Amino acid sequence: MILKNFSDEFQDKLVLITGGNGQIGSELVESYLSVSARVICLDPEQPSVDYKSNRFEWIQADITNRKEIKEIFLSLENQNKIPDILINCAGISVFTPFEDRTDEEFDEVVHVNLNGTFLLSQYTFRLWKEKGKKGIILNFGSIYGVSIADMRIYGDSGRNSPEVYAMTKAGIIHFTKYLARYAAPYGIRVNCISPGGIFANQSSDFIQNYIYKTPLGRMGNPSDLVGGVFFLTSSLSEYVTGQNLLIDGGFTIGD
Repeated sequence: MILKNFSDEFQDKLVLITGGNGQIGSELVESYLSVSARVICLDPEQPSVDYKSNRFEWIQADITNRKEIKEIFLSLENQNKIPDILINCAGISVFTPFEDRTDEEFDEVVHVNLNGTFLLSQYTFRLWKEKGKKGIILNFGSIYGVSIADMRIYGDSGRNSPEVYAMTKAGIIHFTKYLARYAAPYGIRVNCISPGGIFANQSSDFIQNYIYKTPLGRMGNPSDLVGGVFFLTSSLSEYVTGQNLLIDGGFTIGD
């Protein structure tokens, strides 16, 4: 059945979003609130946006800290706030050259991108399994989890696509497939979205180089991801699991 209105689909659904204060995460928070969902944002920083909604809640959290996550999930369970959807959107990167990578930089990216995704998925899965709930997990990968970056795009911008970012995003995509198979007997679906480059006031040279390699001729915007996110977290995709949806304007065609 094709949905007439996503508000019918997400009315009062509880969506747990990590990294909800980021460029993509804040777009998802606003989008879910606009279709009558309830949203809990896990982020170390207080939101810079006043959503003016009693359906929004911010919980300060370090998603790499197992003790914190355990306490948060115990609190949610005690309040009968059982998420219907988990979106692992939190992610970071570093931009120093490969040959200068420090252990601290490497470990921080791994802890946030991989450990954070793992911990939130583990505690959510445990809760759903215990309650007999059929929920949905959506992870965030990247085009650089499936495609090798062309370093020439970055030029002298001072940015690059670091090895540890690619490693963690490839790991998230593979973890998605593993967990989808593991969780399927419990009626839990797990998918992934891998965005292309998102416009964030990058240098004009970088933008020009990126657009040259993108068939649709522009960088992405956070709003470009919402349709795919809604699809993969709604009943429209009830026969879809273990998939990685690339939303990249065609950037990875041929890779």
